[in-house]
Amino acid sequence: MKLSSLLNQSLIFFNLEGNNRSELYTNLLTRMSKAVRLPITPAKAAQEMIEREDTYGITYDAGLAFPHIRHHDLLDLDIGIGILKNPVKLKENDKAETRLIICCLISETTSVIYLKALAAFTKYLLTNRDGLDKLIFSQTPQGFINVLNEDGVEIKHTLTAEDVMLKDPRVVHPDDTISSALDAFSEERRRELPVVDKDGIVQGVISCEDIIRRAIPDYIMMLENLSFINQFEPFENLLKEERKMLVKDVMAEAKHTVSPGMPLFQLTVNIVKNSLPSLLVVGPDRKLLGVITYIELVTNVLRG
Repeated sequence: MKLSSLLNQSLIFFNLEGNNRSELYTNLLTRMSKAVRLPITPAKAAQEMIEREDTYGITYDAGLAFPHIRHHDLLDLDIGIGILKNPVKLKENDKAETRLIICCLISETTSVIYLKALAAFTKYLLTNRDGLDKLIFSQTPQGFINVLNEDGVEIKHTLTAEDVMLKDPRVVHPDDTISSALDAFSEERRRELPVVDKDGIVQGVISCEDIIRRAIPDYIMMLENLSFINQFEPFENLLKEERKMLVKDVMAEAKHTVSPGMPLFQLTVNIVKNSLPSLLVVGPDRKLLGVITYIELVTNVLRG
């Protein structure tokens, strides 16, 4: 199925004007509202899109943005395209100015096809160096569609690991201290982190449980009644040794990894069936490509 089959020429706009996210999103939605019905005002829809991006800490670093809104009164998936008249940095911490906005209005029954369309756009624009320029300089809505067709941009039949994974996840290295690992856990709010070497090859995983478990002596773990122990401070020794102890002394084998092409259903069953805190997505050379947890399934699929 061609990605272009989901696009409507009347929803592709060139020379979109605005100086910030609010203006750009509102202007794009206003132009879209002349062709499709919006359940709320363009300004309100833009506000909700911005609030979602801020809540999830979304940044746009490749010259394109993907705002969206899901609403029970929407009847279909409508994709609005805005090619900016002048590039704009949407958020202060963005690494690049945005040049193209792909704005999606999602009904309750079109979440899956939206995710497939988003995956197709993302893969095309991030793997083809001149793809963004081609679309921006296509000059007309038909020209925009022609670029996608000429480059053979297709929608996959099935969502896969690479479509939902967290790309460029926080990692630690075998010779890092437990202190630095604890800092990473605290900052990332994750239960488990990948351990990789200097080339990004997976060496194992380390979890909060692994570290905390080291703070409790084996003999205490074997006791059934702990009520008589009221003086033991389990973290005292750990806090003393955290700068001496290394990740490689605590990490475990990465037993559960998947390829980027594993279907979403299979990897979801894998996570649930094995009660995994995370699932590593690796290439054929065992190089880490991404991570999938319940958080990714919720934010990228159920609330994508």
